[in-house]
Amino acid sequence: MFSRLLPSMRSRSRSIMASAMRYPAAARIKVQSLLSAARDEDAKFPAVNNSNTSSITPGRTALMAAAAAAPIVTGAPAQLLSVAGPAFYLYLQASGLSTVKKIAEDGTTGSFSPAQFVSLYTNGAVWVIYGALAQDMTVLVPNTTAVFFGLYYTSQFAKYHKESMMKWYIGSTAIVGGSAAMATMPGGLDLVGTTGCVMAVILLSSPLAVMGKVIKEKSTAALPFGASLAGFLNAGSWASYGALVAMDPYIWAPNGLGLVACTVQLSLFAMYGFPKRPEAEQSEELPEKDEPKAEKETEAEPKQSEGPK
Repeated sequence: MFSRLLPSMRSRSRSIMASAMRYPAAARIKVQSLLSAARDEDAKFPAVNNSNTSSITPGRTALMAAAAAAPIVTGAPAQLLSVAGPAFYLYLQASGLSTVKKIAEDGTTGSFSPAQFVSLYTNGAVWVIYGALAQDMTVLVPNTTAVFFGLYYTSQFAKYHKESMMKWYIGSTAIVGGSAAMATMPGGLDLVGTTGCVMAVILLSSPLAVMGKVIKEKSTAALPFGASLAGFLNAGSWASYGALVAMDPYIWAPNGLGLVACTVQLSLFAMYGFPKRPEAEQSEELPEKDEPKAEKETEAEPKQSEGPK
């Protein structure tokens, strides 16, 4: 079987290299490095390579790995996935503007935590480093905007936060600085990718507290439907891009977990429904509260009329 398959793969190595130029940079680098390893290893085994045996050499193994590393989806679908992920991610970043506006209007951070803002630019900075190493603009560009959004949100949050933010700044600097240092080490792409996955898991775990409150109170008032839906679309598009186009587990693995978490959030709306609007609740309560006042006013009117007599 291998005696028929491997020579055919060897004859296709040039076409694999040529078509690799159409792949995203991360996949292209992987394919090119594997094909280069195939040539180097094959040169060490000329006797085996010239024979018609079914022996598996390291070069042939690398060639098969190069074929396996090629994206599953190419062309228009790949371009669509490359655009969908950043678009949904940008929407999630902009969704924090309403929260920051509410904090400014109230003059206090209330029950909001700085984690959601600090983690935004920290996670974005780690993935900017990863995107630069992988030469993947689909990862680099949207995470660059995440850094700026996160820094803006954090600065506005700090204005109205009574407690010190120093521990958050130190932690964020340590993570970003450590990622930058790991990028210069051998295997830096894998090290930074692992750090990015850990950060993504931390971000994905933050809605768990909200879901616990929703289940306890049997109300989705604390769970915004728009953000849950956008998170579902964002995680789904990035997981698909990482699995089908970039062929990168550092992209599809954490977003796969995010897809599961967002699916659970959306299922809560199916279980408990949508919360009532505050205006509707107030309109139901106002008539009951106003009735005693109306009765007092009617009782006071005859007394006022009897005064002149």
